[in-house]
Amino acid sequence: MGSPSVPAAPPLPDPQAVAQANAAAYRMNVDTYLEKSPEMAAMENKLRVQYLPQQRSLERQLSALDQQAGVQAGLQLEQQYGPQRTLEALRRQYQTSPQAYALNRGLGDQMTKQFERLYGTSPYGSVEQNVAVNRQPGPFDLYGTISKDIKNPSMTAGTMTAGTK
Repeated sequence: MGSPSVPAAPPLPDPQAVAQANAAAYRMNVDTYLEKSPEMAAMENKLRVQYLPQQRSLERQLSALDQQAGVQAGLQLEQQYGPQRTLEALRRQYQTSPQAYALNRGLGDQMTKQFERLYGTSPYGSVEQNVAVNRQPGPFDLYGTISKDIKNPSMTAGTMTAGTK
């Protein structure tokens, strides 16, 4: 018995004939487009006049409402819990969505590079130093001002000097 027969591959097409067929199809598509373009332009203008201004207006209003709601929620959180709680909420949000953190970090880096390319200076150099580098005060040590000398207690701030006259 014989092994199964595999049909031979079809012959390769003639590259010259393929190029001519592609050119003819392209020419036909361009001719059809040019022939139908006034009708398509009229229909597009009709749709644009009826639909797009209303849609853009609604999109602007919805975007403004979304931004307003986000800002109000942030302000309410900060007013209610203070800035530390707001940072904790942001940190928690990033912990639950590492993709959001990566996206925001990447977008921030990209915007910084684009700003440098466009204006020739770092965005941090274009604002006041206290804004560019927001240094938070360190933790306050309540017991750091109390003298460790028990026999002669004194406050370093000068408010209480019990062992000196």
